[in-house]
Amino acid sequence: MQVGDSYTWTPMAFEGEASGERDKRLRRARSVTGRIVYIRPQRRYFLAEAKVGSHLLRECFPITPK
Repeated sequence: MQVGDSYTWTPMAFEGEASGERDKRLRRARSVTGRIVYIRPQRRYFLAEAKVGSHLLRECFPITPK
């Protein structure tokens, strides 16, 4: 894993879509593909960002040991 690598995830911002809390046409959870933009030097977590329409989504994820 390196800065600049591609990463695909379902953002927490889209969580309501899968549970049906939003409009019926949005019930299917969507994933986005973006890039890793930061990795903490101690390798505890990384930050990924993706452009969705005119918005930029950023989310952090823990790095799990192998």
